[in-house]
Amino acid sequence: MQWILAALFGALAVILAFPTFGWAVPVLVAWAPLLVLARDSTWRQRLIFGWLMGFTYQVVIFRWIVFTAREMSGLPTVAGVGLLVLFGLWHGLMGGVFLALSEPARRAASERSAALEPLAIGALYAAIEWLWPILFPWGLGHAFWEMGPIASLMAWTGVPGLSFGVMVFAATVALFRATGSWRDMRLGVASLVVLLGLSIGWSVHLSNTPPRKTLRVAALQMNYSLKEKKGATLERRARLAERFLKALRDLESERYDLLVASEGAFPLFWDLDADSRSETGAERLSTQSTRAVQRALVAGPAVNAIVGGLRRPPGAQLHNSAVHLGADGQIEGSYDKTVLVPFGETMPLSDLIPALKNSVPGVGDFGRGERPCRFDVDGERVACGICYESIFSDVTRETAGDDASLLVNLTIDVWFGRSTAPWFHLMVQSSRAAELGLPLIRSALTGISAIVGPDGVPIKVLGLDETGVLEAEVELRDVVTPYRSVGPLFAWLCLLGSSALVFRFFRAPRPD
Repeated sequence: MQWILAALFGALAVILAFPTFGWAVPVLVAWAPLLVLARDSTWRQRLIFGWLMGFTYQVVIFRWIVFTAREMSGLPTVAGVGLLVLFGLWHGLMGGVFLALSEPARRAASERSAALEPLAIGALYAAIEWLWPILFPWGLGHAFWEMGPIASLMAWTGVPGLSFGVMVFAATVALFRATGSWRDMRLGVASLVVLLGLSIGWSVHLSNTPPRKTLRVAALQMNYSLKEKKGATLERRARLAERFLKALRDLESERYDLLVASEGAFPLFWDLDADSRSETGAERLSTQSTRAVQRALVAGPAVNAIVGGLRRPPGAQLHNSAVHLGADGQIEGSYDKTVLVPFGETMPLSDLIPALKNSVPGVGDFGRGERPCRFDVDGERVACGICYESIFSDVTRETAGDDASLLVNLTIDVWFGRSTAPWFHLMVQSSRAAELGLPLIRSALTGISAIVGPDGVPIKVLGLDETGVLEAEVELRDVVTPYRSVGPLFAWLCLLGSSALVFRFFRAPRPD
C-alpha cells in the first residue's frame, strides 16, 4: 500500500505543478517518497510503481487527447480514450525506467560518497527525460517557466538543467530521510546553490544589457471558432477571409514594425505567384484573395507581416505555410512547415506504408517543407515556426542559427478546446525563448497569443476565445546564451555520467 500511496502522491504533486494549477513547488518533492522506498526494493517494484506514477500524471495532464482525437482527427471517443491510455503507458514508462535504474546509479555513486547520490539520480533523470521519444517534449523543470530568475537557467542548460535541479532536490530530501545526516546533503545543496546562482546571474545580465533596438509588434488573434474551422466549406472560408481582410484594414497605418497573424489566419490557399491564369473557381478565389490581402495590408497597417495559411503548389501536396509580406504588400518570402503533427497533419508511418495515407477522414496528408523558416524584417533576422514544430528545442535552435534576433510562432490551438493544452503549449514554446535569449511573438488563432521575454516569461497574453490585437514594444539585445552556442551539452554530460554509473554497477562483481 505504501508504494501505491507514494506513486499517487508523486503524480498529484506533478499535476499540481503544471497547468491548470501551476503551483510549481510541489514538483520538487514529487519523486521523494518513491526514492525513499527504492532504497530497499527490487527492480520490478521500482519499474512498476515508477510506471504507475508516470502513467497517472500523464493521463490526467494530457486528458485533452480524447477531445482532440475526436474534433481534429475525427476518431470516435472510444478510440480517443485508447490513444490516451497508450500515450500514458508509453510516456509513463519513462518514470518506471528511471526509478528502476535509480538504485544502480545511486549505489555506484555511494561507493565514492553518499553525498554524490543526489547528483547521480538527478543526472540519470535529466538524461532519460531528454532521451525518451515523446510526442510532446516537456520536462519537470518546465514547472518553473513563469519564474524568470529560475527559468533563466535554461539559457545555460536548456530544460534538462531545470529537471536535474528538481530531481536533485527530491533525491536530497530522500537521502536525508534515509540517513538523517546533514553532511550527506552537502553536495546536493551545493549543486542547487550553483544552479540558482547561474540562473539569477543570467537574469541580472539580461536586465543590465541595454537594448540595441525596440520593435513595435502586434499579434493578431482572429478567433475562428471550432465550428467554423470544422465546417469550412469554400463559401465559409471566403467569409472568414473577409473577416481577416477587415481586421487588416482596421489596423492603424504605420503603428507597428511587425504584424504577426496566426496559423490559419488566412483561411484560403496562398497563390504566391498571384497570376490570373488559374482556371478553377477555387484557384481563382485563392489568387484574388492573396491579392486582397496584399491590398488590405497596404490600406491598413502598411507594415511587414508574417501570416499563416495553406498553400497547394500545382501537382503537389498541401502545405501549412507562413508568408512574409512587406509593407508595400509584396510577398518577400514563404515557408512550409517541416515538422508535422502526428494524427493531424500526417498519419504516422504513412511514408513507409502508403495505404495509411487518408485512411482516417480527419487526418491530413500534408507535405513537409525542406528548409528552416528565416525571414529578414527591416534588417532583423526572424526565426519562425508553425505550431507543433516550435516545441522542439533542436528545431528552434537550428532555425535561429547564430543571427536571429526574434522568434515568431504561428499556432492553432482550437483543436484542444478550453483545456489545459493551450497553456501547456505556450509553456513549452516559451522555454525556447529562454534557451536562446530571444523574445518570442506568438500568434494563436483562438489564443493564447503572447509576447514572451528573452527569459521565457510571458510579458503580455491574449486569452482563449478572445478576438483582438496584442501589442507590445519588444526590446532586442545583443546577448548569446551558452545554450545557443553549445546546444544540449549539459544533457550529454548527464547521459555520459549516469551511463557510466549504471555500467559500473552492473559490471561490479556481486557476492555469491
